[in-house]
Amino acid sequence: MLALAAGGFAVVGASANAPLIRADLGLTEVGVGAIASVAYLGAMLTARPSGRATDRFGPAVVLATGLLVMAAGVTVVATAAVDVVFYVGIAVAGLGYGIINPPTNVLANPGRAQRRGLVMSVKQAGVPLGGILAGLVLPALGSVHGWRWAAVVPLGTCVLVGLLVGVRGRLRSASAGDGTALLRPDMRMRLPHGYGYGFVMAGAQVSIFAFTTVYLVEGRGLTAAQAGLGVALLLVGGVCGRPLWGWFSDLHPELRLRHLQVVSALGAVAVTLLWAVPAGLLPVALLLVGLCAVGWNGVYVAAIAEAAEPGAVGGTTGASLVLINLGAVACPLLIGFVVSLAGRWSIGWIVCAALNLAGAGIVAASRAAPATAPEPEPVTTEETPL
Repeated sequence: MLALAAGGFAVVGASANAPLIRADLGLTEVGVGAIASVAYLGAMLTARPSGRATDRFGPAVVLATGLLVMAAGVTVVATAAVDVVFYVGIAVAGLGYGIINPPTNVLANPGRAQRRGLVMSVKQAGVPLGGILAGLVLPALGSVHGWRWAAVVPLGTCVLVGLLVGVRGRLRSASAGDGTALLRPDMRMRLPHGYGYGFVMAGAQVSIFAFTTVYLVEGRGLTAAQAGLGVALLLVGGVCGRPLWGWFSDLHPELRLRHLQVVSALGAVAVTLLWAVPAGLLPVALLLVGLCAVGWNGVYVAAIAEAAEPGAVGGTTGASLVLINLGAVACPLLIGFVVSLAGRWSIGWIVCAALNLAGAGIVAASRAAPATAPEPEPVTTEETPL
């Protein structure tokens, strides 16, 4: 959880200071969306190799390496004089972010289906927790000292956590269990069909992270510091929503895929409220968006772990992260283009809501076929010659 919080602090940090970065480097709406897209492009490239390395070498060394790579990327970001170098640093940070996810999935995978959703969700709550810190700390520091000096904070966090993992990881780090033997085949997600859920939901989630700060400043007239607090409130909903949905899915593990559909549908409603409600209800809308449109992740990771073959949790979750990161790359660019073309933020939020609805449909299509008993072979008799 601490490792993912450090990763979320670094990745969301650039988007939290997007208005200041945009003014300094002259970014367009598409350029703002590209901050998240470039980061997750890097994560997409390293997710699957990291999963395989985790299964082979263990999670500790892989996790520490990813955190230090993220620190190197943030260093490039903080010292970039032009936008091209800035995006190179974002890409390097994304490479590190892709490395840290599979080992955390292996470490947090329990042996009981009745605990998997909650444990995975608590671990995944580290990402919005890091985002909360980014929204609370970085815009305020950026307004006073500039966004470059503000980037030193997530840089130091990644270095410290990476060193801590490197030292403590020698004590013990191994997979706690596999999920395949705990649920009937017809209760598990079919792969690779189910990877599409991660694509659309992560695309919507990262678009929300990428554009909410700019939307609150340009579309709602808030200051950069107030917008940062708004993002923090959204992420509070995510921190609360992930363990809440995980606990709820553990009550009936055989219905975990149904829970994913419910979260997606509620996420679509919440994102629609973000642009439709009056200013007085905006904090409520931000909290609900975090609760639903950000709260899906832990339940999905649990479903993927249960669909994995024994001993291949790292590799399977790494493969799922390729699609998650692909959605995180493509969707912010798409939504940034749509908003720039239409000149209305509401159109972008409608696209986010549609992505959530698509997630519910993908889960329905990816449910494994019910197990059926094999048909008995016909009994034949042979005549024995006298």
